[in-house]
Amino acid sequence: MTQSSNPVISYYAERQVSPQWRGTLAAMAAELFENVGVEPARGFLRQTGLRLAEGSPLAATETLEGFQSAANQALAAMDWGLVSLSDAGEAVVIRHEAGPWRIAEDAAGAWPAAFAALLEGLYTGWLRAQGAGESLAARLDLSASDEAVVLRFARAA
Repeated sequence: MTQSSNPVISYYAERQVSPQWRGTLAAMAAELFENVGVEPARGFLRQTGLRLAEGSPLAATETLEGFQSAANQALAAMDWGLVSLSDAGEAVVIRHEAGPWRIAEDAAGAWPAAFAALLEGLYTGWLRAQGAGESLAARLDLSASDEAVVLRFARAA
């Protein structure tokens, strides 16, 4: 999730997070990761994402396309970007774009990592509420993209 080579996309991505929250989010994420450790912080943020999913449930859907549409409506209401899903056999690939993770004040990149963990919990909660098993979870795929958060929803390791 680095800056895009497209200056127009970079401009809009930077504007996604309201200026009054940029420094605060960057500082909170950095402190969380430094003070409790990376994995405990990611666990806390995943749980926060699960709580967000509970608080903004999606309508029941029968297909990935239906889920994608319902998720995009909820994400639009939060101004959190958009998602596309694809079936990869043993996993559902979740590609979240245009989310509020780019903050110029966050040189260490703690906020993008925190936002990705929030998304892991959010999508896990939403998909489990649709009937996916409790052994399935969304996890970040770091090798997948520099400009989007890509998650794989599959059996938790």
